[in-house]
Amino acid sequence: MPAAALDWRALGDEAVALLSAYLAIDTTNPPGNEIAGARFLADVLARDGIESRIVESAPGRANLVARVRGDGSLGAIVLHHHIDVVYADRRFWTIDPFGGEIRDGFLYGRGAIDMKSTGILQLTAVLALKRAGARLKRDLVFLATADEEAGSAFGAQFLARNHPDWLAGAEYALSELGGIEIDPHKRAPFGHIVISEKTGLPLCLTAHDTPGHGSMPWPDTAPHRLIRALARLLAAERPPRVLPEVQEYFRALARVLPESEARGFDDIAASLREPAFRARFLARRDWAAMVRTTFAINMLRASQKLNVIPPEAVADIDCRVLAGDDPDELRAWVTRAIDDDHVRVEFAREPKVPNLSPPDTELYKALSDTLTRRAPGVVVAPEILVAFTDSWVFRRMGLQAYGWSPFVFDEDEWSRVHGNDERISLENLREGARAYAELLVQIAGA
Repeated sequence: MPAAALDWRALGDEAVALLSAYLAIDTTNPPGNEIAGARFLADVLARDGIESRIVESAPGRANLVARVRGDGSLGAIVLHHHIDVVYADRRFWTIDPFGGEIRDGFLYGRGAIDMKSTGILQLTAVLALKRAGARLKRDLVFLATADEEAGSAFGAQFLARNHPDWLAGAEYALSELGGIEIDPHKRAPFGHIVISEKTGLPLCLTAHDTPGHGSMPWPDTAPHRLIRALARLLAAERPPRVLPEVQEYFRALARVLPESEARGFDDIAASLREPAFRARFLARRDWAAMVRTTFAINMLRASQKLNVIPPEAVADIDCRVLAGDDPDELRAWVTRAIDDDHVRVEFAREPKVPNLSPPDTELYKALSDTLTRRAPGVVVAPEILVAFTDSWVFRRMGLQAYGWSPFVFDEDEWSRVHGNDERISLENLREGARAYAELLVQIAGA
């Protein structure tokens, strides 16, 4: 079936209407309430005769799957998005975060970018191909999961443990992020396809000492020990490490940056040994996170009363590691860095091993082709994401998984993810719906 046979205007209108309704469903995690979003998706699928299945991993924590069959000659593609969204503080929004309102060419709401919009593009593309009677060589598996924003225990990880049959026969998975960045400062649009991500290795540092009265402190109370240990950790520095895929990313970025800013990007590892380049490069927190293990001290706990010196003080650290980092070696390094026998270093949860999907598969090429159609002249790069998505779960299940979208964002639109007044342009929705359908015709059409 040629992609030209589809009614793009109608598809774009449908994407806007569906996303507006989807954003009006509050699936803030916690508590999640993904069941409401799953039921909405099931109703939309049912109107076109597509059966779906909903399974709750806990009361109200729902996951949905639907499968449009192909001839089975090639492996299935999982089209994944997460139903849950992060908290929106209404005090700082100028519009109802769960109103699904259109204003000045944009659709506003929590999840407009992360990531209900991607789910709706996947949904409308599947519906369009089904209605057109498209012959498929791959099954299309529409998958919506819970709990990504809080670690996926009730979502992708639950399905991997309890319902791996939902992904039976799948070769590929497409999930969130990626897209095209436009910036008047750059020489060309810059496209991202996420092939891997840093993995969370949360650490718990616990200091112990004698309790006492707050009126008579001494240097080595548990909170004081912890504070000094954390200061030593922040002062220590693990050397940067440039993965081959990260090097490729910066080589591509050099093609779009002004030439004066791109110097040294052809060999990041060597350039980072030069003090001036190192200072400039590491000043960009996103770039810095791509070449080293990071430690964010985000939660501190000690006494429950102002005048009580507690026997224990705890710091929870969001540690993110690169592929090839050994968790035990890292814990030993932290232990040496803090240099205090009264402070214990533990893993807050079982370590996860980073994984990667190669940038030379048939799907990766199709993703790159689609971005080129979306923004002619775009320079496309494989990206190792510094944040967390569900893709690592799918890779662990044997799929090649990529983070991708056909959206074109400027800095203002992209900066609203997890922020105030999150929004997406109607043009992105309309053109994105077409791009997603064209992609599926290219990669799955018979």
